[in-house]
Amino acid sequence: MMKNRILHTANLSVGYQSRTVLNSLNLNLEKRQLTCLLGPNGSGKSTLIRTLAGIQKPLLGMVSLLGTNLREVNPKNLAKQLSLVLTDRIAPGNLTVYGLVSLGRFPYTTWMGNLSIEDKNVIRWALDITGTMQFANRHIGELSDGERQKVMIARALAQQTDLIILDEPTAHLDSPNRIEIFHLLRELVSSGEKAILISTHDIDTAIAN
Repeated sequence: MMKNRILHTANLSVGYQSRTVLNSLNLNLEKRQLTCLLGPNGSGKSTLIRTLAGIQKPLLGMVSLLGTNLREVNPKNLAKQLSLVLTDRIAPGNLTVYGLVSLGRFPYTTWMGNLSIEDKNVIRWALDITGTMQFANRHIGELSDGERQKVMIARALAQQTDLIILDEPTAHLDSPNRIEIFHLLRELVSSGEKAILISTHDIDTAIAN
């Protein structure tokens, strides 16, 4: 239904000037829907993800988010509507886990960046639901790849967006943690108004969950 549609593409082609990776894509992502983009590494999943998130321009066609052409959405509104978790390693700097997750509240804070009580409650919720509260005060550089990936998901949750896009979010996790993340994502879409798109080559876990 149109009223439940969060993201839509029309005749979308993605890729690079020298090569089209995927073409003629007509997609719909709706509220309370978890969609898995399955395929082997190198099949174009990340290119599509970056295009849907507005990082990379489409070669042809259009992406709309909540009924508005993605190209016309200003960055602050985009950050309130779409959150993204990529496989790229982050430069940790001196950030603690709590500090990184709190960056998810940036679109909602004042120009001084002060966190309200509501912001802090959302951050605690994101840490709790992802199981990362236990190392909230640790520095990002001290975490394992799996722990760091969970923190990045927590930051995306803290943004409270209509759409969450995750590119291979379970790539660095062992089997129990992969299953846990899939269950978490399913719970989020079933209990709220979000749509979640996840790309993965882990077909067995995706099908099982």
